[in-house]
Amino acid sequence: MATAIRVEMLPARLGDCLLVECLRQGRRPWRMLVDGGPPDTWPLLKARLDRLPASNPAIDVAVVTHIDSDHIGGMIPFLASDFARTLVGDVWFNGHRQASSPRAVPRSVAQGETLTATLSGAPGAQPGMPWNVAFAGAAIATPVDPGFAEVTIPGGPRITVLSPNGRRLAALAKVWTEALDKALHPEPDRPVPDLPGPLGDLATLAARKTSKDGTPPNGSSIALLVEHRGASVLLGADAFGPVLTDALTALAGARGIPAVAVDAFKLPHHGSEANVLADLVAAAPATHYLVSSNGDTFGHPDDPAIARVVTGAPPGATVWFNYRNARTERWADPALRTAHGYAVRFPSDPAAGVLVKLPVRAG
Repeated sequence: MATAIRVEMLPARLGDCLLVECLRQGRRPWRMLVDGGPPDTWPLLKARLDRLPASNPAIDVAVVTHIDSDHIGGMIPFLASDFARTLVGDVWFNGHRQASSPRAVPRSVAQGETLTATLSGAPGAQPGMPWNVAFAGAAIATPVDPGFAEVTIPGGPRITVLSPNGRRLAALAKVWTEALDKALHPEPDRPVPDLPGPLGDLATLAARKTSKDGTPPNGSSIALLVEHRGASVLLGADAFGPVLTDALTALAGARGIPAVAVDAFKLPHHGSEANVLADLVAAAPATHYLVSSNGDTFGHPDDPAIARVVTGAPPGATVWFNYRNARTERWADPALRTAHGYAVRFPSDPAAGVLVKLPVRAG
């Protein structure tokens, strides 16, 4: 069966680094790079970009979802590279200007602060990079709360913005300097011993009451639904579960459907139980669930989050982990998979992460 969308989750330790390709007949793939993982992901990302076809290596959109070090670390050297300077069509990022005034359009995208300057603190770095061009330089955000914003890319996919909303951007603006400093100067990683206990009853795990995420950078995450030739992938970044759920519910209502079923769902916040809520799983039933984390520092994915997925997902769904370790291997237990009707996939090459191919269903 022909492929419509390819989603690669590179092994970015505790972070996200994804390459999304929308395949087109008779033309090069439309490409989106989403985040760059922590700083030590850059060599891996560069090696992957070096393997793009020499005849058509362009990245149409590079997305920095929010200012956390496990998302921007590898993007700083990427955006300072000759590759980005010459081959990136647009950079999607909500800087301080957009967070402070979401509807304000910079006087000139070319004259405004650039993403690299914003992230690195080096004024004037990479002047003139295209910045939020698809949004006329304004914030990438939903216009109402709850709500969504749709963007049709000429010759490419339809993209729906599900997060952030204006309130979440305003919350980030209040702590921008502190949040950016923390992202650029993170504390040393404190690896968590990967000695998880037995999973026990999944229904009990899924129902466990957990605190919801309240950190302003995560709340400002750019979460996107990408649809192309009948295939779809929901990219949750580190977005808040309730914000995503409300936006998906609004989108389903506008489309006259009970829920926004997708082919693949990259779970928010690396499978944190504070973000992956039962209501969110119900709002976006998926065929494939993608988890990007090796468990460093925070021990993600959390057991209640994955329990909510496998007990609430459609029958036969597959959970993809971009790392195989003691924490994730437990979910491949044959008895659990049989009892709850799901499958598990791990990287065949640990250095490459995982590749999920979503089939053409239209066009």
